[in-house]
Amino acid sequence: MADLVAWAERFVATPSESRLGNAAIADVAGELLCELGLMAGEVESVHVGGTLHHALICDVGHGEADDALLLVTHLDTVPPGDSAAWTETGGNPFRATRDGDRLYGLGSADAKVDFICKATALAAERESLARRVRLVGTFGEEIGMLGARWLVETGLTKGHSRALVGEPSELAVIHAHKGYAVYEARVRLERVTSSAGGPRVDAQVVRGAAAHSSDPALGKNAILGALELLASSGARTVSALSGGGAAVNVVPERCEIAFEPAWSAEPLVAFLRAWRALEESLRAREDSRFSPAHSVVSLGRVGLADGCAVFGFDVRPIPGADAAALVAPLARVSELTCVRTNPALATARDSALVRELEASQRAAGLPVRVETKATCTEAGILASAGLDAVVLGPGTSVGNVHKPNEHTRISQLSQAVTLYRAALTRLAGGARCS
Repeated sequence: MADLVAWAERFVATPSESRLGNAAIADVAGELLCELGLMAGEVESVHVGGTLHHALICDVGHGEADDALLLVTHLDTVPPGDSAAWTETGGNPFRATRDGDRLYGLGSADAKVDFICKATALAAERESLARRVRLVGTFGEEIGMLGARWLVETGLTKGHSRALVGEPSELAVIHAHKGYAVYEARVRLERVTSSAGGPRVDAQVVRGAAAHSSDPALGKNAILGALELLASSGARTVSALSGGGAAVNVVPERCEIAFEPAWSAEPLVAFLRAWRALEESLRAREDSRFSPAHSVVSLGRVGLADGCAVFGFDVRPIPGADAAALVAPLARVSELTCVRTNPALATARDSALVRELEASQRAAGLPVRVETKATCTEAGILASAGLDAVVLGPGTSVGNVHKPNEHTRISQLSQAVTLYRAALTRLAGGARCS
């Protein structure tokens, strides 16, 4: 068996930010497969949006072509953000750091270390497999599920009836999750002259706290903070507004705003009022299976361009809610464009796949846990392609990923291997649940 912690440290130490491609981590994952005695894996190079990405594919076992099992984990991560905020790793998000049972570092939980657990389990069970299993390390998950979409579009999911998608769930089986959509809102600004009145307010750097956009209340949005400062200060003009980063699904921790006479501030104040009204309206409908129980929105970035304030934001509708209808009120104060949408996951709670995994949890000596998830995953893409899919993986999601000091529990990595081995026995080894 591979040294889980040593490999986890190496995976963390290999940067794989989505927008930069993932050639380096695909190579490291290939070395892991070789050490485990699996075939090195086929690396597929894919150009998307001018960036070269890599998918690592490893096929093990035999059996009917229409009853194969798909194991998926994305190898990319969000950007690290402010390195200084990574206090547990000495300011270096790529320096994996152990503290008792915790392993800190970018990607330790979300989610590339899960690939090590899947590969280790697959190597241990490969001789007993009665069905074919395909292990895939995907790319671009954090910027639109690019790898999962590519798998479907190229036909590489054909012949697979079930899929286990790696995301931090603390080894609970996630059978349903919210949908996801990314929007751009362009707020047109009116140019003003230097004679514009109002009290003078110096330029400000507004600080917030990062969090995953699936639960914005766990963070503090610096863009909203800047808009609130604008509204409360009485300033009538704005000359600069910039915050957030490449990943819109992170609550931004920093925003800059300046108040020199350049553009009228009123359209931005109107946008803030509309945004707050939107947040309040989303609480009117709830689904108690989820936390948060209602649909949520989160501003991820903003910048001034061509006489407009351009906001990027995401929305996560509960099942049955339509993202476009939810955000429609913002069209009164901005020009809305839908950038992309990802489907929700709704695998039946009593499906055969879920029952098999409940039995696997018991066999692994773990509590039986079947839950839902507020975040969107590649499982929604695969389910839309006709596979029975669930989300499963080590690590904590809420309050942990997409922020500095992300970590996972070392003991849970070993538990994940045990659980995956039990799942492989039931899903690809011949033993079946009644």
